Amino acid sequence: MLNTKKVGLIALFATMTVSGVFAGTLTSFTTGDVLISFRKSGGANDMVVDAGPVSGFTNLAPNTRITISQYTTNQLYLIGLNSVIFSAYTWFSSGNESGDNQLFMSRGRSSLNTQTQPWAQIPNITASANYFCGNDMGSIVNGAVNCRSYFGGSTNTDSAILEPDDSAGYNTSQQNPAYTSGLSYGWAMNGTGSANFNGDFGAGSPEKTAPSTFVTGSTVVRSDFYFVPAQGFGSVKFMGYFELNTNGILSYVAFPSGVPTVPVIRSIGRTNGVTSVNFSTGTSGTYTLRGTNGVSGFRTARTNWPAISSVTGNGGNNTLQDTTTATNKFYLITAQ
Repeated sequence: MLNTKKVGLIALFATMTVSGVFAGTLTSFTTGDVLISFRKSGGANDMVVDAGPVSGFTNLAPNTRITISQYTTNQLYLIGLNSVIFSAYTWFSSGNESGDNQLFMSRGRSSLNTQTQPWAQIPNITASANYFCGNDMGSIVNGAVNCRSYFGGSTNTDSAILEPDDSAGYNTSQQNPAYTSGLSYGWAMNGTGSANFNGDFGAGSPEKTAPSTFVTGSTVVRSDFYFVPAQGFGSVKFMGYFELNTNGILSYVAFPSGVPTVPVIRSIGRTNGVTSVNFSTGTSGTYTLRGTNGVSGFRTARTNWPAISSVTGNGGNNTLQDTTTATNKFYLITAQ
């Protein structure tokens, strides 16, 4: 696995505190808050989430896992989990030169347990992707705030705002009236003219697309998180990865090292139609209980056995349960 150190980042973010990780809101957005956005190709809605200051992600100990709690799964279900597209990003200026925005950008993994190649260094400081990407990110914040009351009631919060996907774009006769300023996430990411986050970055898309069968599948998806400074302000650094579960919960793992510890099943019990499987875990990775009813299941790879439930490794013994009327069933635990 490719890896880089966080040397130098401690000093860079010394003025920020880890305790602020849950403090971010879009309505009082501060440059440097990590934005997480969701959309679907051709979908009606996007969602923009303020996950709090980037220091809450960069100052974590290796293998620390946190849950992104600023949105609810009910909000995400209004977009849909199958084929959902998401990214994480933010920017700030070091104040040394005009247009020297420092970026944090996600990059989706094609192989679950293999880190992506780091983003290439942005080649220009003052008139570069770094500057324009910062502008694009700001327009996403403004567009989300425009839509704070779009869904009415308590569906939207100051930290997580669902908005209409404005496929017509900005400054056109077809523009969605919800956007008095700013842009929808989808248009700011892949639009034209002044709205083209993806194109302005130029090194590739920061988005990750989940499979079309994600909800009924058995595997999480991951997207790596990188610090991408303007040229002359340091090198690209790998910070950790975001992991989206099939239940809609997103978590972040900082500076992952090594591979998950191989689980050992300690005991299996059954009471009133509920089977309980107790097993050991390491301090990182996702552990999944899988089961099959018979011979046909044995003919498939064990990692393809249907997933029943999952838990994050915490270094101790954990128990997962399966409620079933099957008279015969076989279980195993996989770690990824």
